[in-house]
Amino acid sequence: MSKLSLVERQEYLDAGPDARAGVVDLLVWDVDGNVYDVEMQNGHMAGIARRARRYVSLVEGSMMEKGQSYDAVGRVVVIFICTGDPFDRNWKRYQYSYKCEEKGMDSSMELGDGTMIVFVNARGTNGDYGEEFDAFLSYVRDNTVNSEYVRRVDDAVRRLRDSSVWRRSMMLWSEKYREDVAEARKEGEARGEARGIAKGEARGIAKGEAKAIRRFELLGARLGAAGRGDEIQKALRDPNYREELFREFGI
Repeated sequence: MSKLSLVERQEYLDAGPDARAGVVDLLVWDVDGNVYDVEMQNGHMAGIARRARRYVSLVEGSMMEKGQSYDAVGRVVVIFICTGDPFDRNWKRYQYSYKCEEKGMDSSMELGDGTMIVFVNARGTNGDYGEEFDAFLSYVRDNTVNSEYVRRVDDAVRRLRDSSVWRRSMMLWSEKYREDVAEARKEGEARGEARGIAKGEARGIAKGEAKAIRRFELLGARLGAAGRGDEIQKALRDPNYREELFREFGI
């Protein structure tokens, strides 16, 4: 792999005023102009393949400059590091790229568009990718430090967790999330009261609003665990998008 030229954490990528933006966990550029998006996936796996496709489009959109030749654009590699198996096949790694599917042609012929999606399964046992890779999986799975490389990774993680800037950003996010939920609860209670007075169904409306608030709180927790906390604000503002997320997470 080439030397790295730039690393950005929690980078905000916007694909346009009418498109869904996103925050990527880690963006890495190498000196050859290739970009690697690394995402940490804890727990919920539903829709992960389509999420990966979305991240490819976001990263590609951020790479292209006006007037730039397509041949000059580097590769895009999206990597999901998963604490569980996203495809239930027990492989340590799943690597995908576009290949030809025409009958009678070589099925290994790749499109060569420069995109790749990789899912790392911390609990996988199939596949041989070297001792360091296995050591990294053990670290993701149960925090085991059993190699010099993983020790360096662990030291970097600990430095970040001990950083006052990181702690402050997490605290602010937590406070903002609580404020959003409180605002939604207040709005829901007000709507429930108004409807109850108008229809004489205050008790039923209150139960309905309480259920709606619990759904939103659960959605916020799921988004946070999936590294998608930035979507909470849009879920608050956009009822259609909120329902889309409810369906995605099965809430």
